[in-house]
Amino acid sequence: MKLHESDMIRRGLAMGVEPLVEPLVRFGRSMRTYNAKALRQDAVAGLSVAVIGVPQAMAYAIIAGVRPEYGIYTLVFQCLIGSFFNSQPLLSVGPINTQSLLVASIVTRIAVPGDEAMYLSLVIGLTFLKGLIQIGLAELRMGNLVRYVSHAVVVGFTGGAGVLIAAGQVRSFLGISAERSGSQWPGLVGIGQQLWPHWDQASGASVAMGSVALGLMIGVRYVWRLAPGPLLAVVGTGALVWLLGWHGDQLPLVGALPDSLPMPSWPAFGLMLAHLDAMLAGALALALLGLIEAYAIGKSISAKTGEPVSANQEMFSQGLTSFVTSFMSCIPGSGSFSRSAINQLSGAKTALSGVFNAMFVLVIYLLFAPAAQYIPMAAIAAILFVVAYKLVDWRYFLKIAKSNRADATVCFGTFLATLFTPLKYAVFIGIAMNVALYLRRARQVYITEMVNPDDEDGDVTSAKTTVQLIERPVRENVASRAVMFLQLEGNLFFATADELEERFNRLSASETKIVILRLKRTHMVDATVMGVFEQFARHMQAKGGQLLLCGVRRRMFERMDEFGLVDAIGRNNVFETSDGVFASARAAFDRAEVLMGRGVADGDRGDNSVSRES
Repeated sequence: MKLHESDMIRRGLAMGVEPLVEPLVRFGRSMRTYNAKALRQDAVAGLSVAVIGVPQAMAYAIIAGVRPEYGIYTLVFQCLIGSFFNSQPLLSVGPINTQSLLVASIVTRIAVPGDEAMYLSLVIGLTFLKGLIQIGLAELRMGNLVRYVSHAVVVGFTGGAGVLIAAGQVRSFLGISAERSGSQWPGLVGIGQQLWPHWDQASGASVAMGSVALGLMIGVRYVWRLAPGPLLAVVGTGALVWLLGWHGDQLPLVGALPDSLPMPSWPAFGLMLAHLDAMLAGALALALLGLIEAYAIGKSISAKTGEPVSANQEMFSQGLTSFVTSFMSCIPGSGSFSRSAINQLSGAKTALSGVFNAMFVLVIYLLFAPAAQYIPMAAIAAILFVVAYKLVDWRYFLKIAKSNRADATVCFGTFLATLFTPLKYAVFIGIAMNVALYLRRARQVYITEMVNPDDEDGDVTSAKTTVQLIERPVRENVASRAVMFLQLEGNLFFATADELEERFNRLSASETKIVILRLKRTHMVDATVMGVFEQFARHMQAKGGQLLLCGVRRRMFERMDEFGLVDAIGRNNVFETSDGVFASARAAFDRAEVLMGRGVADGDRGDNSVSRES
């Protein structure tokens, strides 16, 4: 029944607002049974995440190339908004390492060196564009495409990002002041170009504070596994700097932070338009990478909590969060694995844990912002060294290197692309390699020959029933067989067309009069392959032979009929599948015997009736 135009409009509107309304309805349902115990658990989880999140947010802002306070703003606003719209309620949203690294890679090549205002405006512009792209993709229901990006791509990219983060923080750990410019090479080579002329500027005080911070984070893990190591490192080294009376002359410091939140403001649309090509490519990379990571994190939490996760809802949530927070001077962010894991392990029950997290981060920031002037940049670098180490999944690298060569190629290829190419392209290179791997696997069509085991040559015409037939690899040198019974298995689409055409050409050039193709184990057939079938059928008919198809599913038959392939082969030569075992194969075999008995050359392509198993 056709939909009226008004019904179609209402349905379209419903689809458009569903990602906005459904999570709010789900949140409302969870509040019906909310009690004091759940409130306490959410508050404790929010505080636990906050004490980890504050130093993390500052560090990730520095990776992105902006002042630390912008990481705090991002954590507060994105965590607050994302908590209501995420498909996974316990997912913690905010600044993360890979997004910040990608931001720096994009903006450094656009902004004028030394122009901090332009740099910041471009970063916030990326947040705005990323949000628009993700909302658009979500409305087109393209979020589920993330399922086709393998874990090998994610591991390869995050591993490469970990190495780049560690390498990029060497200068802060050593106390070197060296800005990166767009003229430098991407990746590790560019970092080397940045550091090499300034080795003599290394500060002993900076190295000492960085070593103390590193020792605190590593040592505290042996005492209490859930201890807030990054917070202890920042507080400890900041206290040491204050006690020793050191200032920015002795080592680089974070400096004083504003003790208030930014007022809403418009992104710099004119600047975005002036660099739209580079900004759009970068924003798309940020959008795809953010979705991949958030969806993977959501699935890991879902496996423990039982809460379903929707890739499309996650895409919309991230898009809405980025779009809105771009007006609050926020940098691009996504779901954080470490903060989400702490949130879940701390006993969080609902999305309110994210609200508590945002509120506690805000309180900590407003109370202690003045003290940030004593925090050494080397301590932030030490935090990022630990983060970078955790990003490189060495065990997975070794596992796939031993077990799966194709996945290992994708993983290591993405890893190397991340290290040596512009980061926004590394994301696409990894996805392209992943798609190429999928197509390589999908294009594999297995062709086996159904033969009579009791006949020396395996001639099917000497078999009494098809039940007696067995499968074996096709023997190309058997050219005198009158009837060949072939079974196809795999996806019959454009990537397989050339291989099929080559095999069919050899068959049509042989002495074989009848070829039976069993399609029961094929999963699809596209127009390109149907064209190959039609050409093969005409070649066989031209030499007085016939092509027969059996095991054809109903939907596949309908597509063949619409294409005109059924008429080209002959309706009496196409046999649909049914519940009987080998029923259509037996029907095709009987048809072959009839054609052979009266002479294939005299047999027409069949009448208008459809051959169907019974």
